[in-house]
Amino acid sequence: MSGFFEKITFLIFLFCCTSACNETSNTTSTKNPPEVKIPPTTQPISKVAKKEDCEIKGKILEGNRKLVEGKNTLVCIVADEKESHRKLEIYNTSTCELIKSEILPINISVDFPYLIADIIYNKNSHLVAIKGYGAVYCYDVENQKLMDALIPDFLNERIAADASSGKIKHLEVWENYLIGYAEDIGAFVFDLTNTSQPKNLLPAVEFDLSEGEGEDFASLFFLKSQNGNTYQAISPSYDYDNFKFQANPLFETPKDVNISIPKNVQNNRFIILKIKDKNVFAIDMETQKNVVLSDQIKNKTTQEILNWLKTKE
Repeated sequence: MSGFFEKITFLIFLFCCTSACNETSNTTSTKNPPEVKIPPTTQPISKVAKKEDCEIKGKILEGNRKLVEGKNTLVCIVADEKESHRKLEIYNTSTCELIKSEILPINISVDFPYLIADIIYNKNSHLVAIKGYGAVYCYDVENQKLMDALIPDFLNERIAADASSGKIKHLEVWENYLIGYAEDIGAFVFDLTNTSQPKNLLPAVEFDLSEGEGEDFASLFFLKSQNGNTYQAISPSYDYDNFKFQANPLFETPKDVNISIPKNVQNNRFIILKIKDKNVFAIDMETQKNVVLSDQIKNKTTQEILNWLKTKE
């Protein structure tokens, strides 16, 4: 009998110990969660909240508020009782102080808004582009300066289809370049390497997709990289059905390429590019894509490569 009571006593003791352990374990996991370390590149939450807390008076369209990382600068386009989305305001995000305010020119009509560029890719430059109806403005954060209006230019004359021709459909900032697309007119690029003297970067090639009608062109641009004398080739396009813009980079990485295209071939469907590493690229301007060349074809002369490409049309 005494053995029976000893077993009962032992089981009760074991049950109490197990309950206590479980309770201690649950309490510890609730009160002391594992420490989560913020990566060095992540800003403290309070700092981000501070930047977003700046109160701006007036109405701001979606996308018309751009925070410039690393520069404590907020760029906004504001509408108030006097101006309709053409009031450019610059704020210091550390203090939320208004440091600059400018009224942009009337944008075709008083009620047509200015819009900050669709995409802004900045690592080294600090530029915020603004698209008007047919002109582009750019705010240089580094020098706190609004640059003069930029009007797209093209290699060949353009024929306007209607009153909306020339309206800027899309605008992107690629470091020191502005890349955009104008309705019925085509792709354009501005070179802002020297912000005090911005310039149109004319395409090296403009292929007339409308077969001589001058209504639709595919353009090829060479953008110089910031490191060395290498270039990225792009052939921008715009899908009107899906309202989608593509910059269409043609090289995986910038290449040391001869960018001088003879005038007599600037409207050719096929363009052959010689790379300094003895590689060869062929571009089909009709599809705005690279053509895969075998090593055997690459070793042929330019004219032989062109003749081979024409057999693939």
